[in-house]
Amino acid sequence: MTLCLLTITTPSAVEDVIVDWFLEQEDIGDFNSMPAFGHGSHEGKMSVAERVTGRSRKTMFQLHLSLPTVERILAKLKKDFAGTEIHYMMSPLMRAGDLTAYEA
Repeated sequence: MTLCLLTITTPSAVEDVIVDWFLEQEDIGDFNSMPAFGHGSHEGKMSVAERVTGRSRKTMFQLHLSLPTVERILAKLKKDFAGTEIHYMMSPLMRAGDLTAYEA
């Protein structure tokens, strides 16, 4: 099975909605979230303060999932959050798990 690391960056204003949405998905288990900042002119609708500082507040989520699950989740996100400034990155993941179950 091919594992992927799916990183999703959202405006902080929709963080709680995205967390709830992830928790409702049967094929998503544990995931991580952390504060982040977006930089650059591509950052869409930045406030005056964000334009002055050159960064906008974001929330970054990381999930490790199988490739078919990532494709399903991305399709659902595109449908349920059309028009929301959500950015994603998908990377291959060699291994993921808990150290309590780690065998060298």
